Amino acid sequence: MQVNSRLAKAVRFALVGGAATAALSSPVVLAADAESADKVERIQVTGSRIKRTDMETATPVTVLSADDMAKQGFTNIQDALQSLTSTTGAMTTQSVHGFTPAASSISLRNAGANRTLTLIDGKRLNQYPKPAGGTDNFVDTANLPMEAVARIEVLQSGGSAIYGADAIGGVINIILKKDFDGAALKYRHGDTTNGGGMNDRIAFSIGSSSDKGNVSTFIEYTNNEVLRATDRENFGLNTDKVPHSEFSSYSSYGARIAGTSEGASGAKALTAAECTAGGFFWDDTVSVPRCGYDRSKQRDLEPESYRFISTTNFNYELADDITFLGRLDFAQAKSTTNIEPMAINDYGIKVAGNDVTVSGAGGLSKTFNDKSTALGGDFAKATDGDYVYIRRLHEFGNRTGETNTRNYFFTAGLEGVIADEYNWDASVNYGRTNVDVFRGGYATIAGMFDYITAGENGNSLLKNMSTADVEDASYTPFEQAQSTQKNVQANITGLAFELPAGDAMFAFGAEYTEQDYQTDSDSESKKGNILTTGGSSGNGERDFWATYAELSMPVLDQLTIDVALRYDEYSDVGGNLSPQLTVEYRPLDELLVRGSISSVFRAPDMHRVYGDPTQGFTQVIDFKQCAAMGGTPGETNSNPTINEVCNELHIDITTGANKDLEAETGYTANIGAVWGGDSLNASVDLWEWKLDDMVSDISASKAAREYDLYEDMITRDADGTITHVNSVAQNLAYQQVRGLDVTAGYGWDLDAIGEFKLNFNGTYILMSEGQLDPTAEIDDDIYNGGLPQYRANLVLGYFLEDFEATLGAYHTARMHGTAYKSFAEGGEGEESDYEVASLTKWNLTAGYNFTDNIKVSTGLINMFDAGPNFDPTNTSWPHYPRSVYNARGQEWFIEGEVKF
Repeated sequence: MQVNSRLAKAVRFALVGGAATAALSSPVVLAADAESADKVERIQVTGSRIKRTDMETATPVTVLSADDMAKQGFTNIQDALQSLTSTTGAMTTQSVHGFTPAASSISLRNAGANRTLTLIDGKRLNQYPKPAGGTDNFVDTANLPMEAVARIEVLQSGGSAIYGADAIGGVINIILKKDFDGAALKYRHGDTTNGGGMNDRIAFSIGSSSDKGNVSTFIEYTNNEVLRATDRENFGLNTDKVPHSEFSSYSSYGARIAGTSEGASGAKALTAAECTAGGFFWDDTVSVPRCGYDRSKQRDLEPESYRFISTTNFNYELADDITFLGRLDFAQAKSTTNIEPMAINDYGIKVAGNDVTVSGAGGLSKTFNDKSTALGGDFAKATDGDYVYIRRLHEFGNRTGETNTRNYFFTAGLEGVIADEYNWDASVNYGRTNVDVFRGGYATIAGMFDYITAGENGNSLLKNMSTADVEDASYTPFEQAQSTQKNVQANITGLAFELPAGDAMFAFGAEYTEQDYQTDSDSESKKGNILTTGGSSGNGERDFWATYAELSMPVLDQLTIDVALRYDEYSDVGGNLSPQLTVEYRPLDELLVRGSISSVFRAPDMHRVYGDPTQGFTQVIDFKQCAAMGGTPGETNSNPTINEVCNELHIDITTGANKDLEAETGYTANIGAVWGGDSLNASVDLWEWKLDDMVSDISASKAAREYDLYEDMITRDADGTITHVNSVAQNLAYQQVRGLDVTAGYGWDLDAIGEFKLNFNGTYILMSEGQLDPTAEIDDDIYNGGLPQYRANLVLGYFLEDFEATLGAYHTARMHGTAYKSFAEGGEGEESDYEVASLTKWNLTAGYNFTDNIKVSTGLINMFDAGPNFDPTNTSWPHYPRSVYNARGQEWFIEGEVKF
């Protein structure tokens, strides 16, 4: 014992001395370790590396247990995370048109998914190699294991001083089950009442323990049926002309010829009969009927997908004070998306006298000398001028995408105790993600040009193409992406020194990480030679090391001060020191008053630095040209050209990387109070974060709307209409968000009648604003639109012996539409005319334990079939914010579990 005491003092002296010159804590795992019987049990809480005697600390942490998630009817991890009131937006598999249709992520505190850190057992996860929007790196939450989860802890405050970069909006720490013994089989079947979106999940858990250790394996398979737009006629999503949006309209891209220069007229136009016979849609909802298209008939709302996930945990006691432990993860997923066929206006037609000249990108050009026979005679009666074919190439079929994802993760390490006082751990960690994407339904620019200009007279695009011609012009784009992460880390925590009010505890450690990624498209996509799709390619690598320290000091019986410091050094953006100060004051046993302030630091996303220019396509309102032509943004017009410019202008976009980007720096702060009584528990926290030099780019829609500021990014044709927007990643001025969190819980024990538990969580955004550069106007995100100002959840649980039932209400506030600023500044209508209505979803679940080993659960999700509320300012389908709502509607499930 004397030897241990002397050893403890030596360790304490060395470590505390070293920590004073270093910086703080590292990824953490919340795990309660039973200490000797004469000591108070200490646990490790997300947000700190020091083991403590209380779950409530100076930084607010929300805990979702596996039992909580099951009782509220969540199907997967993504559903549970989206339910958090601190979640301000999510990217889900609804984004079938985007760069990442098979992946999911969430944004906490309006910081963005790339500024929300996701961990499993305190270990960093590998980033998805295909960036969201072709720019932002993130962690995919779609392939995280549901059955292996013991709980999810969400640090609702920045944590750069604890975890390093990315922990701006918050930290999600998924804690897996440990020491599982036995076997369990679970099956869940769910379906929607309106059709589509059926899902099945089978989970098998098995584990075995001995006196020395345990090995546990969790295997999960899920299968999700496609949810099509035609399945949601009850929400009006089965057609482009959404009845709830006056700005919605059928696509003008059917089969027609538009004059693009003054006086250009007389080109052939299809009749209603010719239009429908050709497989298009005759749109008579506009003042001048036209041959258009109803895209929704061929669109998916959520893709068909399957996922296989396997997680194995193991631990083995090598000696009394040393344990070997690790984890091996594997996940494989396949997702298939469908959207409508290509729509093109890529080939210009010039009529000059008797000559007809066809031109395309890359200098393609061919002239026919007899306009009466050229291109099927479509321009026989056309006046001199410029024209364009506007055509839906339905002969190519739906544009499809098959995304195959494989995730690998391995960690192995040692943990132990030195001198009966100091807990230490060291580990090596490796993660890799591979993504392969194969697309169908596309053609090359040159291939279609060859078809249009084939032979002596060429071909009319008002007529359908033959199967042979489609095959000649078709092209199958593909993309392969991979990212890897290698990490080594070591930590130690324990008693630093004794104070009159108690023991001062410390944590100290270091880590080293290497990251790399590469994404590569086929050669034609990288050159921009594929119609209606772009390519995202690039590769890069970086490494960084960090050292960190934390010291928790009870300076008074009621007052504890925690200081933390971390230094990060990145190979490409340099180093940064991140301090943190937290205070805990307990004037009463039931009351905790807390506060924290922390410096935050974030290196730019790797794709923002190393990615090649990302080519894409979008549609915008050309506000400048719309006004010049006498139109009104968002309103239909009898002139097809004006209508297109003011509603549905299809353009090319390029988003470029910037190797000169600097790191983002700023702070997070929190002040609040927690009450913990026998029946009532409550908390209130006021929080704020701010980032300077925030990395982002200007969206095409914003550039088109605020053209005076961003005209240098815009390319226009000879008539002044936008054809291309080029945006490069840049360090903007700042972003600042402030909000209020409120929680409350109360329990009633009614003896023979049962037990009730009521829990409330709410988040109110007080301010969210930013500035693109020091001279620009400050943007108010709440005013501009697309951000719900508050969210609130109310969950009531009832328990009686082997029966349990849960009723949950999930409320999202009314908000301004995504383009509110543009419409409001037009000076017409009331504020409510441009708002998205509030939404409340109700979930009801029930479960019964027939025996200790057999349980059956069932539930009705979204009991009252609440659909997504439409955005009256969003002129693009599906006219509701997909980062906030989904269109699944009412659904039910039944689940059975058997333990062996």
